[in-house]
Amino acid sequence: MRSVKYTILGISLVLFTLTETSNGQSVTIDMSTEYQSITGFGGMNNPGWGVDMNEDNANKAFGNEPGQIGLTIMRMRISPDTTQFFRELPTAVRAKNHGALLFGSPWSPPAAYKSNNNLVRGYLLPEYYDEYADHLLGFASYMGENGAPVYAVSLQNEPDWFGATYESCDWWAREMIAFLEQEGSRFDTLKVIAAESLNFNHAMTDSILNDAEAEPYVDIMGGHLYGGGINDYPLARSLGKEVWMTEHLTGSGSPEENTWSLALDMGTEINNCLLANFNAYTWWYIKRFYSFINDAGDITQKGYVMSQFTKFIRPGALRVDATVTSASNVKATAFKTDSTLVIVVINRNSSNMDLEFTIQNGTTDTLTKFTTSATKNVVNDGGVVISGGVFNASVDARSITTFSTYTGGAGKFGNVPPVADAGADIAVDDADANGTESILLDGRGSTDADGTIINYSWSYDGQQIAWDD
Repeated sequence: MRSVKYTILGISLVLFTLTETSNGQSVTIDMSTEYQSITGFGGMNNPGWGVDMNEDNANKAFGNEPGQIGLTIMRMRISPDTTQFFRELPTAVRAKNHGALLFGSPWSPPAAYKSNNNLVRGYLLPEYYDEYADHLLGFASYMGENGAPVYAVSLQNEPDWFGATYESCDWWAREMIAFLEQEGSRFDTLKVIAAESLNFNHAMTDSILNDAEAEPYVDIMGGHLYGGGINDYPLARSLGKEVWMTEHLTGSGSPEENTWSLALDMGTEINNCLLANFNAYTWWYIKRFYSFINDAGDITQKGYVMSQFTKFIRPGALRVDATVTSASNVKATAFKTDSTLVIVVINRNSSNMDLEFTIQNGTTDTLTKFTTSATKNVVNDGGVVISGGVFNASVDARSITTFSTYTGGAGKFGNVPPVADAGADIAVDDADANGTESILLDGRGSTDADGTIINYSWSYDGQQIAWDD
């Protein structure tokens, strides 16, 4: 006989009061000084390696209602085995149905195309360039024909990690140039990403951009942040290329490492990438104990930190100038569309910071403040009133705060959290000793005093076992 306990998690939204400030600490937003456009924020799904999202996870990741993250990009692994392409499809379709942009990265070409006939290391033989192009295009065609059109494909994940012991392939810049010169014109309906270097090594991608024949066939300069890589890329921008961060992760050693400090570090990293004119930021796995959704199917602190960006800064927004004055350990970015303004502030200080905000060369009447910290998860802290382009606000200690004219998917002001009631503990007797018994999970006793319960989730031993919308 065994006893199983289930819990239902709710989101609590609390009202706080803003304060006046006259201490000289300020943020100035100049809406006439424009930088890069934003393509989106996202993460990786990889069912081929056993890490997939169910429907509930995908809705939480890509939906933008209260209690959802609002991701707008999903990265997929392009398997070297074409018979495995189908594994990517279910979650890709769900993400696409939420409006997400999809792109694929290969870790290795099929082994038969490589110098060592192996999925680890080796290099792509030039006589198989045509076949490899067929492989990448075949992935895109399969996904598109089945309801998940692909926006872009990468030529190779981490081509410059020459000591790799995982599925991989070695590429030098000259080999990518040769491949693009020969095959690039075939990718006319897809964006091409290069080179997804381990630490966004511009020396590798500069060679591609400076080659007159190869350069026109690359649309996105992508890179990872293992050991560095957050730098502006004027050469890429001058040639009309977007700059994407396509992979990074921290905290994978154990769940205990995933403290609020690490989540705040991730938020700071996203902000730094935006200040370096990156158009997109894509984390590693979306679902993992160290990522946005844990194995029990619950949104984590990193997920809420990501929400502070992606729920409000939607694709097509333009970054505008945000200058912080006399406020150490405070960073800010700002974004606009024709009808919206978003300001993101990261406070790494151990105390609240009172700031004066000035909006130049643009007008807006009100903004709503949302906060994520060690104790808050995208909490609606109320509105701020702007007078003469100026408002004052306090941002919490060690927090990320978003001021936004767009609030539709972020949460309900003054929300009373739902009360979870999964009923009494369920004891199941496996009478026939076959290892399986059916049980009824009933959350109908749960209540929400001022709204509607939008999701039920049950977990056992840290793993999500059931959900219901």
